[in-house]
Amino acid sequence: MEYLGYLTVLVAVSLLFIPQAYAQDIDSLKLASGADSLTLAASDSLQMNPDSAATVVYSKKELKRMYRDSVWNYKDSVLRHTPRILYTYVFDNATKDKRMFLWNADTYFNKPVSIKPDTTFHEWFSEQPHQRYDAGANYLGVSGSAMQYNNWFLRPHFKVFPFFDYYLPYSYTPETLPFYNTKTPYTELGYWGTLFANKKLEESNIRFLHTQNFTPSFNVNFLYQRYGAAGMLQNERTDNRTLAITGNYLGKRYVAQGGYIFNRIKREENGGISDPTMVLDTLVDAKIIPITLQDADNTLKRNTFFLTHSYGIPFKFLQKADSLGVKEEKDLGEGTMAYIGHSFDASFYSKKYTDNISLTDTLGRELYNNKFYINPTTSADSMRVFKLENRFFINMQPWAKEAIVSNVSAGIGHQYLSLYGFEQQFFLQGNSTEKQNNMYMYFGAGGKLKRYFSWDGIGIYNFAGYYQNDFSIEGKMKFSSYPKGMPQGIHLTGKLHISQERPNYFFNNAYTNHYVWKNDFEKTTQTRIEAKLDIPDWKMEAFFGYAMLKNNTYFDSLSIVRQNPESMSILTAYLKKDIRLWKFHFENKVLFQISSDEEVVPLPELALDLKYYFQFWLVKNVLNVQVGANAIYTSDYYAQGYSPALGVFYNQKVEKIGNTPYIDAFVNLQWKRASIFVKYENAALGWPDSDYFSSYRYIRTQKALKLGIHWPFYVK
Repeated sequence: MEYLGYLTVLVAVSLLFIPQAYAQDIDSLKLASGADSLTLAASDSLQMNPDSAATVVYSKKELKRMYRDSVWNYKDSVLRHTPRILYTYVFDNATKDKRMFLWNADTYFNKPVSIKPDTTFHEWFSEQPHQRYDAGANYLGVSGSAMQYNNWFLRPHFKVFPFFDYYLPYSYTPETLPFYNTKTPYTELGYWGTLFANKKLEESNIRFLHTQNFTPSFNVNFLYQRYGAAGMLQNERTDNRTLAITGNYLGKRYVAQGGYIFNRIKREENGGISDPTMVLDTLVDAKIIPITLQDADNTLKRNTFFLTHSYGIPFKFLQKADSLGVKEEKDLGEGTMAYIGHSFDASFYSKKYTDNISLTDTLGRELYNNKFYINPTTSADSMRVFKLENRFFINMQPWAKEAIVSNVSAGIGHQYLSLYGFEQQFFLQGNSTEKQNNMYMYFGAGGKLKRYFSWDGIGIYNFAGYYQNDFSIEGKMKFSSYPKGMPQGIHLTGKLHISQERPNYFFNNAYTNHYVWKNDFEKTTQTRIEAKLDIPDWKMEAFFGYAMLKNNTYFDSLSIVRQNPESMSILTAYLKKDIRLWKFHFENKVLFQISSDEEVVPLPELALDLKYYFQFWLVKNVLNVQVGANAIYTSDYYAQGYSPALGVFYNQKVEKIGNTPYIDAFVNLQWKRASIFVKYENAALGWPDSDYFSSYRYIRTQKALKLGIHWPFYVK
């Protein structure tokens, strides 16, 4: 009977794959039972003599294999003929129908925020973050090195471990990492660097991304990127690497984003040039310019495991019934809903600084003001933080997904921190860590009116732990209109931020070889108002921001952390506008800023990023070409210096930098999907002078030939 069962299923399933005419020819099956085999005798095609056909004997193993193959063939047939459709309430139909769409995760309420993919040569011409998103930056002149945007409102802050502030633009956090959903596998290959340069001057930036959906709902993404260079000066080799392995699931009710992020920065520290006149008064090889530190380096590491997920529950009992008592069927995500979710983040951050400064090294010892608290010649400073954070939230949708009040949310979070920084008593008591248990609650709400108006806000209050009584309130409103001839619309966005926060633990406690402090700083208060006007059809964007600060922290001229007890303000405005005259294009980024207290927050009053070029088709619809120049300029100001031991920027009043354009000549190509450029960096070296500092005592790249290619692969 076991064999007969195998045979029955085999014949029934196989008939699905046999042509109908042939199937009609099979009119008999003769079964002969036996211990280890089954004999099949088939009639001939004319059904004249059933016994004339040769018998076929199948073993037990062959029958099992035939049965297994028939089942798999059936499954494959069903899968091939089943439409692969994404069913999820998170995105609208217009988004789900795209070949590929991207979003950022919201770790508070799991409400994804759509973002635009970068695929053209306009987007990837500038691989450095400060050129893509801002009009220049204060940085150490080397790709992947510590950097802060000129635009104060764009500067990111890492509350848990502030030493990563200056490296976040090169990497990702769970909130800034892009997640993908794609109909076909998608791959990006990118290289930007001085491919033909001497190894002593080489720059090599690499990007590799691969993402694909295994089902319409489930996607896996692999990202690796590296920023780094040997640098212009001695001892400034930088290697900044990021690896991210993530996945996301967009189900009918269950939505999740999670993964792993690794970031490591290794940098040789030279403390900057010892004599600025070697740059200002002469044109010499940068490698022979004297530097301040001969043997020092920094290593920063970041490991993050994270997951944000939620489950939607429709309230069907609230749906109205018609006169026959039949309730109206609604798509999931419509009507009254509740979304219950959880967010998890386990991260480890570390920073290690080492140096060897001999007793006769005057320059090196003066850089640290002759302060050596632990060892007179050797430093080995280490700081570490382990964070374990969980959030639980509920997001209520009272009426509809697109209503003026479409969601009301609440959540509670717990953050465990284990912090290590050397303390003097460790000499006798041994090493130990500071433990913190911070608890907070948060609330949010939002809504929209069709495509013309949307708003949302979130408030966070810490009720226990190191950050007790800290709070922040953020709100955003967006108005959109779509006049005739402007299909992409006109968008006006306003933001408000109010916060009161206790300064980071390391700003209150530090004991390193060169710096020691014990503070009890007051809470920092901050109020920001922002407005942005975006007109995509005109390729124009305008921004205005105003901030009021009190008790904000900064590093003085001795690299000692201080707190400003007075109120101060920052005003920022920028304009991005692309102008086209025939085949000539003029892309302009203009940034204007005023700081009411330059002793605390020094900023350039004017910063420009101007890209002017002539664009034409060399091969129509195949090869598009841009030929032009890119100029970066900042007005002169007391740009901040950099402390290698702390890895932070500090204020100085010794020397102003700026007021000199930095010009790159380029040829930029869009060949089908590939974006390719060749740049001649610092083409106007020495004109009108040689003041091409990127930060106090750090210089930009001298003349160099740079190649860049960004190539996306996908199936249309």
